This record gives sequence, C-alpha cells and structure tokens, in this order.
Amino acid sequence: MFLGKGKFPPVKNFISVIHSNNELFEQFKEEISKEFGSVDTISEPFSFDFTDYYKPEMGENLVRQFFSFKDLTEGDFIVQIKKKCLEYEEKYSENGKRRLNIDPGYIDLYKLVLVSEKYMGHKIYLRDGICADLVLLLGKNKITPFIWTFPDFKSGRYTEYFLTLRKTYKNQLKELKIIP
Repeated sequence: MFLGKGKFPPVKNFISVIHSNNELFEQFKEEISKEFGSVDTISEPFSFDFTDYYKPEMGENLVRQFFSFKDLTEGDFIVQIKKKCLEYEEKYSENGKRRLNIDPGYIDLYKLVLVSEKYMGHKIYLRDGICADLVLLLGKNKITPFIWTFPDFKSGRYTEYFLTLRKTYKNQLKELKIIP
C-alpha cells in the first residue's frame, strides 16, 4: 500500500497492561477509554511468567492483558497516550510501587510498535522522552519477532490476538476506503 509521499495510513492503538488485579485493570480500562475512545478488542489475561522482573514491585500471579481503541489515529498520537498512561501508573501506585505496568503501542498492516521511556540501541526516539520499539513484523497469517523482541512476545502466546487485531484494523481501513 503506497499512499504517496508524506502520506501514511492511520494506526490502531492498543495498550498492554501487566497486573494481578482484574478489578483495577477494568477500572483503568474504563477510565482511559473516556480519554481516548471506546475499546473494541480485549485479550484474555495471559500468564506473565517469562521473567520475575516485576515481582518485587508488583507481586505474584501477574498477567499481561491487551485492549485496543476503536478509533484510528496518526502514528505519533501514541506519545500522548504514553504520557497519560504514565500518569495512570502513578495514580494506581501504592507505597511507591506500581500495581499496573502500562505500555501502549500501535499496529499497522506491517508492524507492532510499543513505546517506552527506556532508550536502547534498537529504539527510535520520538519526542518528549518517548521512544518507539519495533517489536514484531505482522503479516496476513504470520508474526515475526526480532532478536530484541521481549521473550513473551517471541513465544507466540499473543499471536492469535494480534492477528485478529490486524484483521480488525484492516477491515477499518477498508471501511475508510484507504485500502481496497
């Protein structure tokens, strides 16, 4: 799909939340949807067991869960979403410890991007202290990770959700007559 020089299709924003409290997750999802629009997909809670990195801060029995926003946006809008998510992490913290780890990202037809405040060699600086992390290549029926992709994203655990999300996004592009 080539839209012409300087023209890019809108993207589909989603949020990844690591948590151990479904009630808090639902509260966050409801609150942030008031800011960025209705939620149109939600994943099952996937066990977050590839690392113990967050256990000292967030405790045991962690899950990672995704949801996406119905409205498509320009790609750089993700910076605003990340900044708002940082506010929510702080809001829901107790005694200086996060209870939600919130990482927004977006997909287009070809890739999945997460955003982060952590800079590393493979990340691309966007603005306002936020970097883009190209995590997965997306295809019609296949997802390809990179060597730097997080182990849980490499595992294939989320493949079905992301392929379904890509299909939802593609149908939205067709409705908008951006693709045939």
